[in-house]
Amino acid sequence: MQRPLAVVAMALAMVSASEALLAQTVQGRVLDDEDDRPVGTAVVRLLDGDGEQRAIAAADSLGRYSLEVPEPGVYRLRAERLGYHAMETPLLEMGRADGLYPLDLLVRRAPVPIEGLEVTNRDVDRRVRLLTGISPAALRWRPLRQEDLRDHVERAHDLTALMRWGNYAGIEVMEYDDGPCYLMRRYGCLPVYLDGFPLTPGAFDLVALDMLHTVLVVAPNESIQYPRGGVLMYTPGWIR
Repeated sequence: MQRPLAVVAMALAMVSASEALLAQTVQGRVLDDEDDRPVGTAVVRLLDGDGEQRAIAAADSLGRYSLEVPEPGVYRLRAERLGYHAMETPLLEMGRADGLYPLDLLVRRAPVPIEGLEVTNRDVDRRVRLLTGISPAALRWRPLRQEDLRDHVERAHDLTALMRWGNYAGIEVMEYDDGPCYLMRRYGCLPVYLDGFPLTPGAFDLVALDMLHTVLVVAPNESIQYPRGGVLMYTPGWIR
């Protein structure tokens, strides 16, 4: 099934614009440092010299990732996956004319799960208000927290399954050639964000539910920050 023509036209326009800008790209694989096996669904972040996140991606089942570098400068990459220690590269200067930087990331297994800081529901609610401009109690659909997501992992291994079986009345899950769409009649497909960064449809289901702390489904016009609504996924480090 194909997306509506207007959506396709907009996507093509965005691709043409990005090609015109000759955006730089860093890409490679996330690999286990013991046996070079791919580490699928790892989250890879592009951080600038001040530690600010500039881009984010999720590795596919073969460990492959690709990140667009917003501008020439000095950056580092950070890779995270449950069961592995987070790793960061040294600072890397990215300003080559060809704009392509191949870089594999080796992550080391964590034999014992690393417990994060305890975060209360009140802390999460405060952070959600800061991120969305709305109280969680006022949202149409109740936020899913870490304990809720753990219950869903056995039944829903990815975001599309979660949206399909998560009792989101008024949202229809559609499958298109370039990925899923979470359709609200009269409004179209809800955009999807990971830690505040938009994802393309093909990347929606690359994000592992066990990597997330909170998932919010925001209806159009519920949030000033997200007037079109959206599915907002946050990792533990971001929600804290």
